[in-house]
Amino acid sequence: MKKTTTSIIGACGEHYVAAYLSGHNLIVAMPRAGIPGFDLIVSNEKGGHSIRVQVKTGTQANRKTKKEGIYYAWPTSYAAIERDDKHLWYSYVWLNNWPKENCLPEVFFVPSNVVVKVMKECKLNNEKWPYFWLKKDDAEKYKGYSGFQSLNNVLDSVTR
Repeated sequence: MKKTTTSIIGACGEHYVAAYLSGHNLIVAMPRAGIPGFDLIVSNEKGGHSIRVQVKTGTQANRKTKKEGIYYAWPTSYAAIERDDKHLWYSYVWLNNWPKENCLPEVFFVPSNVVVKVMKECKLNNEKWPYFWLKKDDAEKYKGYSGFQSLNNVLDSVTR
């Protein structure tokens, strides 16, 4: 079977997140490709200010080590360190063999300050291939509806 290109994997994640957010009655715009630093612009029905979402998609995001246990990890550029902004969120998507298997992707909504903290740690450790990572237990507050609620609360606060 032919390997899926990274651009198709990325587009799959972006569209999945856009559908997820739209399904929760948010307005989602997908700017033209090549916009640095974000993939989606998100607002609620009240209008007002919006937030930006950078989507990172992986096919093998779930890993395990003896030291850390189960954790999630996605390649993320050190450029994220310069993007600490309360109006920027990251959506990390693990495709989880979707759509080839009958299981849905897992999606995580993470504020940029959390991403910045992890990426600074990677840089301090001189990681050649930087990854944003979360231990499985820590990831629960950002996963699915829990993470969405946090994002939506921020969105509500900027539109008041």
